[in-house]
Amino acid sequence: MKKLLLSFVLFSLLIVSADENNKIESIEEPKIELTNPSFSINQKNLKIDMTGKKMKMNQNGIVELTNVLSKFGSESKKSEITADFAFYNKDKEIIGFKNSVNFNFITNKSLAYLKTESLKINLAHKMVRSDSESNLDLNESQIISKGFQYNFNEEREPYLKFIKGEFKDKRDSENYGIADNLKLLDKNKILLEGNALFNQKGLRIEADSIYYDYLEKKIIKSINAKVTST
Repeated sequence: MKKLLLSFVLFSLLIVSADENNKIESIEEPKIELTNPSFSINQKNLKIDMTGKKMKMNQNGIVELTNVLSKFGSESKKSEITADFAFYNKDKEIIGFKNSVNFNFITNKSLAYLKTESLKINLAHKMVRSDSESNLDLNESQIISKGFQYNFNEEREPYLKFIKGEFKDKRDSENYGIADNLKLLDKNKILLEGNALFNQKGLRIEADSIYYDYLEKKIIKSINAKVTST
């Protein structure tokens, strides 16, 4: 019985000693931090170049940058994004941008300027998406929305879609429209789709869909339309 009791006491002391050693030897995993970094991400038909003021790699492998400039796209679809902060998650193939985000790109051979507070690039689907309020300047037109989706996959039909969008003519305040979705099409056209409404030259057009030429400043066609004077 005494031997059994002595063995139990020794075993208990060993456990306490092991716990104390574990507390003392706890070491944090190292992080990588760089100043004025630059790196590239290369995929099929896509290259992304990123530069920043500072960069660090977290313990989980996520890269974070501040004061970011990112250039991406194919030769025919060059785009540029600047932001205060960005991250790159290699495992999930996601690049995220936050705070004072400016997204500049070419559409219909014109340079478009889009401002928002956050957006993400899905590299696997070649899609840019934002769920934040967005403001697009294109020639003499403006689109304000609750978010947008931009597909730059050359293997599919490209599109830029705004969620809960409002179109404004910056030179003519009587030209404006709203819809559940506004889609920027080729040949200088905008599709207002879902509860679409457009005011132009004293007329109010309500329809399921409205096609509008923002350079010619005229409605091309509408579907299931109701027209009233304002």
